[in-house]
Amino acid sequence: MVWATAGTAPTDQHMSPRFDNRRFYHSIKFKLLLVALSLLVIPWAGYRFIQETENFLRQSQETMLLGTAQAVATILHNRDEMFVSSHPVYEGAGADAAIYIHPLDSNIQIDGYIEDWTPYLQNLWHYRGNDGTAFESLVGQRGNYLYLLFQVKDDHIVYQQPGSSRSDQGDHLDIAMQRADGSLARYRITTSAPGWVNALLIPNNPSEQEPLGSEIRIHGEWQESSDGYRVELKIPRDLVGERLGFMLADVDDSTSREISGWASSADIRQVETLGWLITPNPVLEKTISGLEHENARIWILDRNRRVLAKRGQLKPPQAEYEADSPNQASSNILHLLISMVLDQPSGEFEDELAGVTHLQSPEIESALNGTAASRRRTTTDGEAVILSAAWPINSSSGVIGSVVVEQSTNQILSLQNRALEQLFGITFIFFTLTGLVLLGFATLLTSRIARLRNRVEDAVTADGRILSQLKATRSKDEIGDLDRSFAGVLSRLSEYNRYLEAMASRLAHEMQTPITVVKSSLENLESDPSPPEHQRYVKRAQDGTERLGRILHRMREATRLEQTLQQTELEQFNLASLVQTTIESYCSAFPQVAFETGIEQQQLIISGAPELISQALDKLVNNAMDFHKPDTSIQLQLTRYTPGLIQLSVSNFGKTLPEGMEQELFQSMVSVRESKGTEPHLGLGLYLVRLICEFHGGEVKAQNLPQGDGVRISMLLPG
Repeated sequence: MVWATAGTAPTDQHMSPRFDNRRFYHSIKFKLLLVALSLLVIPWAGYRFIQETENFLRQSQETMLLGTAQAVATILHNRDEMFVSSHPVYEGAGADAAIYIHPLDSNIQIDGYIEDWTPYLQNLWHYRGNDGTAFESLVGQRGNYLYLLFQVKDDHIVYQQPGSSRSDQGDHLDIAMQRADGSLARYRITTSAPGWVNALLIPNNPSEQEPLGSEIRIHGEWQESSDGYRVELKIPRDLVGERLGFMLADVDDSTSREISGWASSADIRQVETLGWLITPNPVLEKTISGLEHENARIWILDRNRRVLAKRGQLKPPQAEYEADSPNQASSNILHLLISMVLDQPSGEFEDELAGVTHLQSPEIESALNGTAASRRRTTTDGEAVILSAAWPINSSSGVIGSVVVEQSTNQILSLQNRALEQLFGITFIFFTLTGLVLLGFATLLTSRIARLRNRVEDAVTADGRILSQLKATRSKDEIGDLDRSFAGVLSRLSEYNRYLEAMASRLAHEMQTPITVVKSSLENLESDPSPPEHQRYVKRAQDGTERLGRILHRMREATRLEQTLQQTELEQFNLASLVQTTIESYCSAFPQVAFETGIEQQQLIISGAPELISQALDKLVNNAMDFHKPDTSIQLQLTRYTPGLIQLSVSNFGKTLPEGMEQELFQSMVSVRESKGTEPHLGLGLYLVRLICEFHGGEVKAQNLPQGDGVRISMLLPG
């Protein structure tokens, strides 16, 4: 047992350290820096403003492109002669019948290979026939010649029999064209082996298969490929009129040599069903040249979405782009950091539509249906966003085509990035300066607080004695008020300590005399025989002395418990086993009292101090025995109250609690006993139970039984 000794000084470990060892993030400096972070709302507001500005610029760009498309469509209103697709025969032939002639920027070598065609392969037109027969074609013009490329998928190539008079005994390609005089001419491309080929003039009557002769002006190359064969042809431009058509015949059986499948661009048996030859219209290009925008592209499409005219480009000239990207910015650290975060405009992006001759997209479909529309798309390499606007071209016969205007949003993105760079640059400088000012101000404040702390610690010793008074400062701010407040508190504490020291000596002096008198009187009365009345007074004096001793003992017990709680370490233990053992000891110690036990589970593990729980349970059981009716039992129950709480309750049958005393009962020096009896009851028992419960992170509560015939006091412990 540890006794508290008057005048014992607290150990040094309870004093605050003289030197400040706290971490930086616990300091006022760090908190002021956190307050400084509120300045970030300034760049955030600026960023939001720039975003709104960007949206406005994007909408303005969209409006501008739609206006340009509308202006071009207005110029081309009722200009049906410029649109081949307005011809009724052409429309009846279908979209695949028309053949687009691509202007070639470089020479094509007739060798059966496609390296020369690489820039134009994205415009290959696909044709499908029966039994899976299919081929792709591409027609270009350079100078006075047409160049034709055919790629045929064929898993079994059958060549023409050498010396045969018929030209349909192997795989072959028929080309039908309109001559300058308007008549139909049909030529057949076939060969008995890969290599150089010439065109054979065949009769217009399909039942006649023998060639009428060779056309040496049409020549080409036949070469096998990985999945079939490839044919390149060169035809004089003046040999072809305004219409052209192709038909591929596939022969798979080298024995019967019958045609097993075919595919064609149109019905090549008569001129009227051949497809029109479509070339970029110079008149249309001249018409739209005056409306061309910087870094914008204008397309004129017919109803079949084929390009009739195109003007402008999306990519800026390389020199212009380099001029817009100053070299000195690359050495700017802030610029480099922002470049890592923000998307940067690039003058080099993949323009996948640069050489196409057929466009198909949602906004074009909407325009061909009579409604203007716009769309944003990202290039395939993700380097740029392209805004396109489409407007219908109307005539008396309806929509005959559409105008598509495209432009990249890189300029808007560049403006946004420059604005953000300036915003963040100014914010960075402002935030740095403000942070330094706040840090300096925080250093000044903390130094004043540290000096005040040192002065207070110098004025008070480690054992709590006040050595000197604080000299109040004249500062009028909050720290000055705190300084003066500490000075006043120390002054009042100093006076109170002197009062306590004087009171202790006075109490010791005042109590010593009556205690000595009582003790000597009792000794004289006990040693001198006295009448029975004297013995009664002696008994009373002895009882009073013992009662005073018990009161002092219980007061010391409460004090020792509060000190013990500060030094107790928690451990894991089985509460059910502890309660079971304690109840067995109660049954042995109090055989005249009946105990009823209800333990819900045999394993209820909690973290706490077993001896303290036992002490609290002793207090509850003693309290229940004091208040229970004779011949009634005391009930102890241990149950799971909630998933995180365990309830240990003690119930007794007897008088109920007065109204409003359910919580007041656990305060110090509170008791509801009517008769004091011979034992002192200071109201400390349930107060100690509350201290123990709160030490374990729980709570204690008292309530009357539902039938109104007793009281239940419960400890709720986490576990």
